[in-house]
Amino acid sequence: MEKIKQDRVMTSIVGSYPKPQYVCRYDGRELLDECGKTFYETEKEIGKQEFDNLLDKATLTAIEDQNDAGIDFISDGEQRRCHYVLYVLRKMQGFDFNNLKKRSIRNNVLVRELPVVNDKISYNGPILVNDFKFIEKFARNIPKITLPGPSTVLDCVVDDYYKGNMEEASMDYAKSIRSEIKNLINAGCRAIQFDDPVLLRNPDQAGDWGLKTLQSCFEGLEDHAFYFVHICRGYPDKPLERKRIEYKANSDYYRCVLEWLSESEFDVVSIEGAQSNLDLSILPAIGKKTVMLGVLDVGSNEVENVDSIVARGREALKYLPGEQLILGPDCGMLLLSQDSAKAKLTNIATAASILNS
Repeated sequence: MEKIKQDRVMTSIVGSYPKPQYVCRYDGRELLDECGKTFYETEKEIGKQEFDNLLDKATLTAIEDQNDAGIDFISDGEQRRCHYVLYVLRKMQGFDFNNLKKRSIRNNVLVRELPVVNDKISYNGPILVNDFKFIEKFARNIPKITLPGPSTVLDCVVDDYYKGNMEEASMDYAKSIRSEIKNLINAGCRAIQFDDPVLLRNPDQAGDWGLKTLQSCFEGLEDHAFYFVHICRGYPDKPLERKRIEYKANSDYYRCVLEWLSESEFDVVSIEGAQSNLDLSILPAIGKKTVMLGVLDVGSNEVENVDSIVARGREALKYLPGEQLILGPDCGMLLLSQDSAKAKLTNIATAASILNS
């Protein structure tokens, strides 16, 4: 299977897309705040088969919206996921979801009830292969699957097994998820993304073992897929902003992370650039890799116009050639309305066409 080769400015969704109320009565902020615990309430009420049918419907809608917009790399909108990390961990060994414990996460900004690592982290069979096959069936362009990276996984659990040896836990996760990467590749998946924003919050940890274990997730499989890593500064959180609580990772760390990843086996590094109005002069730090630049604010339903996206794209092209640039949202689009999300995606696809003309 030939690896994807980029030859122009492309477009991609990061991962999540707004969930319709017929699947989940809670809004995206509530789902994030309670780590998706209430997501399966509808399934309990109507039964698994009917709930699965609704998830298929929601997933197809997310894919069709991206098709209609003209997006190049298409996800399933993570419609089946209670939470972008925990959905994957629920299908692995070593995690107890029945006896949750509280802990502080994201540099002690948030307190959440989280699953407990109570045994060695290990693989328990295919996790996302069927999800990928559904995207592949309906996507007009390139289907992309998303997985959580090791550092972010460990920030979403309580460790009762590894006794604080996070590097060992991280490596066990990486070794386990490598089996899933093999299965995805065997199923025909050519675009695989790791979401690991915690790397940006702790650059010392990233340098010590975070980047090493992240790459271990696909060690030996580098030539078989187009690998993304998404490193945003954190989902927008309006309640925290109103309280003037600083919750986002420091954007000054981006330059270091880009420099590290310029020497990695990743093909694309996805970063947040819209809400923070990121200084794009840091982009050359990525070397010969591609930057997926966030040009859409996922914390506001206000739709960016094509001209403003084109202007931002042209600014980026001062520092990188077109074949090293992908336009996308800052992060997942879970917090937006569907109408806003589709309009935003339509405008970045139009802007990319203009930049490529």
